This record gives sequence, structure tokens and C-alpha cells, in this order.
Amino acid sequence: MDDEQDKLNRFQEAFERGQEGQISNYEAWLQDQGIDSEKVNREYLEQYFRENPENAVNHEEELEEVAEYIGFFSRRSNVYHLPVIGISEVGKTQFIQTVSNLLGQIEPEIEQRTYRADDFTELGEDEERIFEVRDELRGLDKVVVYVDDCEWAEAESLLESFRVIESVVDDAFLVTSWTPEYWMHHREDVETVLPSSTEIHLSPFSEKDSLEALNQVVKVLSDDGLDLPEEFLEEIHRYSTGIPGVFTDLLLASLREAFVKELELGSTESVEAAAGKLNLDEVEETVYELSDTKVTILTHMLLWNHRDGIRPSQLVDLLDRDKSTVSYHLKDLQADGLVESEKQGRSAYYRVKNQVKPFIQTRIAQNGEYNG
Repeated sequence: MDDEQDKLNRFQEAFERGQEGQISNYEAWLQDQGIDSEKVNREYLEQYFRENPENAVNHEEELEEVAEYIGFFSRRSNVYHLPVIGISEVGKTQFIQTVSNLLGQIEPEIEQRTYRADDFTELGEDEERIFEVRDELRGLDKVVVYVDDCEWAEAESLLESFRVIESVVDDAFLVTSWTPEYWMHHREDVETVLPSSTEIHLSPFSEKDSLEALNQVVKVLSDDGLDLPEEFLEEIHRYSTGIPGVFTDLLLASLREAFVKELELGSTESVEAAAGKLNLDEVEETVYELSDTKVTILTHMLLWNHRDGIRPSQLVDLLDRDKSTVSYHLKDLQADGLVESEKQGRSAYYRVKNQVKPFIQTRIAQNGEYNG
């Protein structure tokens, strides 16, 4: 009876603390640290830097290279193509948006149009979208066309879309973005339709640029100019290897881990805990030690541009291996934290986890294993 009364008393005391605002709450904790809780998410940060590219640390040399090519195009008549290639989360979308924003400031008379590549994926079933694009571009004297996320488009639909665009615009400069494996797998076909003037390759940031970018993110999160320890930011760079999307996610996850584990804001322990949650603590070593068969399976997963993922039976056909062998490797890849699955009806779909995708793409690129 005493235990029941004690439980009731403690429940009532907690209830009264809540009434008085004395509550352990992540949003309240962030506010106490000088951080705007509404800004602590990827979507807000991406939107902010899209609208304020001047505040984003970007690939400065590559930006200037693109500017030179567009400047060359602005005085000539022809169709030019500039593929922008980089691993996932390296900042290709931000890069394209920065090019568009800066060009609009210095040459507002040059028309610009931006599309996602998967706008054209359904070309065989519903041709209206590409013909809407055709009508948008027809009659423009000179236009810069950005086509982002080409890895999510069916190759044939994308190639046909390029043909349509080229057929209606005499003076066009196309900037397209690709992951390395998808570009190398389809480059020859693309080049027959739309030869490249050059290739722009985006690499992860140096430690100096990572720290500068992280400080910019912190500045956005905190109106009062929160000053986090340099060793905290260096630890984030180390785990992320300078990949912008990864270090942004790791920064946000580190804030939550500091709250959950009651650590001091800016402690390296919070980064270690967050890296473990995101499977980043041993990802480089895990990926490096993968067998050739597992790398081939992961390559097929990345080239399979359906967002739901790929079924084991489809991997069996692609690899020409028996089902048990494929299942064995998939189980291992899941255990290593590299792959996740989702059940849809009777079928299971497998895909590479977003947070480890850049590391796997780097391994594939280093080995030149693009064809699976």
C-alpha cells in the first residue's frame, strides 16, 4: 500500500512540475542553449542555404569553372552540356542552386529553368511532362537548363528528354548532376546524345572548409552566435570525412545526443554517440573490408534507381547467382548497417542506407566497379 501511495505522490509531483514548466524537453533544452528549435532540421537548413547561397560554403573553384563555361556560352550559339558529378550528400543540389542564384544576379537576362530528373521518369506512360518542358523552352533565345538528381531517372527516359530539349532550343547550356556510378554506367549513351564540354567533379570538403561550413550552420541555428569548441567540430569532420550532408546530419544528431545523455553542449562524447547511432563510427573500415561480391551487390542497388529499392529476385537475375547466396550476402550487409529493407506485401525491397551511401560510392569509384 505504501508503494502505491509513493508512486501516486511521485506522479503528482511530476504533474505539478509540468504545470510549472519544469519539464525535461528537447525543444526547451535547445532554447536554453541559445538554439532555435524550429531550425534544427535538415529541411530548414537546406531551404535557408538555397535562399541564401552567399552564406553557404561551397566548392568555390568548381563554381568559377562553371561560370567560365556559361560566360563562354553566353557569347556563342550552340548546345553545351556540363555534367556535375559527386557522391551523394556532397552538395550537388546546393551547388546547382548557387550557380543559378549567382548567374541570376550578374546576368538576369539569361533565361534559366530547373528540373528534377525524375520529372522525366514516367515518359513511357505519361508523356505530358516532357512536352510541357518542351513548350516551356520552345522559343527561348538562350537558356541555361539545370537537371538535378539524374541517378533517379530511368536512363532511356532521361536520354529521350535530352533529345527533346536539344530539338527545341538552339542555344542551350545544360547542367546535369550525377552520382559517380550512375554517370560512369551511362556516360557513353549520354555522350551520344549530349556531348560534354567538360566534367565538374565535386569532392568532400577539407577540414578547414568543413569547420567553416559547420560554423555557418551553427550561426543559422543560433541567433546569438553560439560558439562551439573547435575539437567538437573537428570530431564531426573526422567521422563525416568532410561530406556536407553527412556532417550536417551528424551535427544535428550530436545536439540530440547531448540532451539525451545529459552531456555538455559541444562535447566530443555527443559526437561519438551520434556517430554510432548513424552507423558512422566504423563505416570506412567496414566498407573497405567488403568482398568483391558484396561491392557488386551494392553497385547494383545504387544503379537500380527505384526509391523503394530492389527485390532479391531481381538481384538473383542481375548477378546470375542462386537465391541462397544473394540472401546470405544481403543478411550480412544488413548486419553491417549498410543496407535496410522494407516489406511491401509479399515482397521485400532492399536499398543502401542514405547515411552510408557516400562511403560506398567512394569505394566503388576507387575500384572502378561501375557495371556490377
